[in-house]
Amino acid sequence: MNETENAESRAALRQARRANLARCLRPRRIAFVGGGHLERCIQTCRDMGFDGAIDVVNPVRGHLGGIACAPSIGALAQAPDAAFVALSRERSIAAIAELAAAGAGGAVCHVAGFAELGGEHRQAQDALAQAAGTLAVIGPNCMGFFNAFDRLALWGEYTPVETVDGGGVALISQSGAFLYGIAAVEQAYPMGYGISVGNQAVIDTTDLIDAALDDPRVRVIGLYIEGLPDTALLARALARAVAQAVPVVLLRGGGTPAAAERSLSHTGNLALPNDFWQALIERYGVIRVASPKQLIETTKLLAVAGAPAGPRIFVGTYSGAAGTLLAEQAPERGLELTPVAPDNAAAIRPTLPEIITISNPLDLNLPWKSDSGVSMDDGASIARCLADASRGTTDALVFMFDVPRRGSGGDEPWLATFDALIALKAMTGLPTIASGLLPEGIEAHHRRRLQSAGVAATMGFSETLDALGHAAAWSGRQRALADDPPRPPGQHGAPSGARACDEWTSKQMLVAYGLAFPAGWCGAAEDAAAAAGALGYPVAVKLVSTTLLHKNRVGGVRLGIGDAQGVADAVAAIARDVERHAPGYGAATVLVERMVAAPVAEVLIGIKRHAQLGLALVIGRGGVAVEQLRDYALVLLPASGRELESAIARLLLPAACMPALIRAARAVEAFALDHGGSLVELDVNPVLVCADGSAVAADALVVLGTDEKEEP
Repeated sequence: MNETENAESRAALRQARRANLARCLRPRRIAFVGGGHLERCIQTCRDMGFDGAIDVVNPVRGHLGGIACAPSIGALAQAPDAAFVALSRERSIAAIAELAAAGAGGAVCHVAGFAELGGEHRQAQDALAQAAGTLAVIGPNCMGFFNAFDRLALWGEYTPVETVDGGGVALISQSGAFLYGIAAVEQAYPMGYGISVGNQAVIDTTDLIDAALDDPRVRVIGLYIEGLPDTALLARALARAVAQAVPVVLLRGGGTPAAAERSLSHTGNLALPNDFWQALIERYGVIRVASPKQLIETTKLLAVAGAPAGPRIFVGTYSGAAGTLLAEQAPERGLELTPVAPDNAAAIRPTLPEIITISNPLDLNLPWKSDSGVSMDDGASIARCLADASRGTTDALVFMFDVPRRGSGGDEPWLATFDALIALKAMTGLPTIASGLLPEGIEAHHRRRLQSAGVAATMGFSETLDALGHAAAWSGRQRALADDPPRPPGQHGAPSGARACDEWTSKQMLVAYGLAFPAGWCGAAEDAAAAAGALGYPVAVKLVSTTLLHKNRVGGVRLGIGDAQGVADAVAAIARDVERHAPGYGAATVLVERMVAAPVAEVLIGIKRHAQLGLALVIGRGGVAVEQLRDYALVLLPASGRELESAIARLLLPAACMPALIRAARAVEAFALDHGGSLVELDVNPVLVCADGSAVAADALVVLGTDEKEEP
């Protein structure tokens, strides 16, 4: 079978497994395969209210969890849509094969001891995948999943899971314990799907993202990812999320070498390098968060309240300190506290005590009761006040306050504010958020009531601002992506071998694509002085070599030479320095170039390659310090104008430099795409940016191999 047929066969198998995955995630008949521990798993499913059929397979027990056991999978009256397999490694592989043969839809393989252990254990994981056939297997080494929309769980421990009516979050986690903690601890969190993927031997994160996008009840997708088997497929799934305007929120592990090694031992998946991750995030508008709590609060806000159309927020509070902190910290998240418009202020002034300053944030120091104005016991009056104060000037409404625990009566003065926020949401239709200043500032029963009315109850001052900032930024990116949809990464075969081109040859190849270089000459060292005179001083003199590629390190470069004697001296000095580093090498051929006058910055433009994502453009600070600074952005090819501008803007150069740097980047991109199958390495460093906005490439290195697709 040739490579094309192999690819087609793999695609067909994936498609069949995905069809079974849909059946697995929304089953009407489920089976539990294993021992006594399953009673706790069955109880979770019962407590959620699953009303489909439940089978249990155990060859020695008569009953488990009050359900009569079948002695084998083959003895089941019907093939299950989904099964939970909790057996030893070898018996799990056998059970997966039996389920596949019986025509089941999918299965959770709970047990560990596969590729996460490395070595020969990878062979066991391969055997599991082979046994699965078209069966949609989640795992191994995972906790399983629950579907709170449809009230069922194939989950490895008893966990009280809150059911979800309406829109919610699909949370897909490479760590089972991470997801278990969320399910067991978080309350009033609308997690419609919680899926632990483990080692991803058969079904991977990308398959589950697509499955979530197939379910209209999913309003936002949350991810905890360490590594992925197929990053190119992830890119396609993220593009689909953009097209459907479904936000994707990412918490990522495995960015550093130590974390990547931990990821490999955790689930057997190799982490994607940080720079390529950031390029994916930039291309597809993914929301990246830095902590588990940010993941929870951001996905909650997006699922319940929806993303604000822009960064303007109007905040009410009962705390002067909250107002001060908001004014200071909201702009750090890209949020705008729009001043109260004069007409709005005039409308609410008669309804408020004189001691209240009308501003945004609005610190409400209200009386308990008022016959003519806004009062604490009248939620409708608070709602009207907030609606009138913010009319036409905000994209989201936020109220920050902490409510005492129920039982002592201390919570009662605050309860009308919940009525106000529910009414405010109905009156304005804007995203409305109730936020505890502290992580425990609003008890769960209040949060559930708010959530049922479409008001997001986020927990914690900083976490709320983070979530709002992420959500507002996503809306802006989504509009930009709608106008300029993200392109799929280019696919190129990996080249074999490597042959470096010298600087002169590299430049001649690139100049044909429009990259600007200084006027130059290449030839015998004894002719360098004459060539320099023809070019005009000052000049640079450089060694030309296909093996000594880092010319500065061997003394192969002299700059700022002002006359013929200086050129002769430079040639001799280069020869001496090169001899010390590479005896007998010599300096027979040199490059002479006009110096670029007074550059204001040095920029690196280059190409990196990823096995699955293809080629990426590197744009960063250049010059001799590039390896120490490592300050660069990566843009997947082909690049959009938005991505290029964003990468160049990171350099904080004068705006006049942008057009020339975009032209230079496009020239490098065009060359790379034309030579994608054979290009091993490309570095243009430095590109000298001048005060007039021009950009001239002072050095270049092209390394080519052989395109494997071109080999016989």
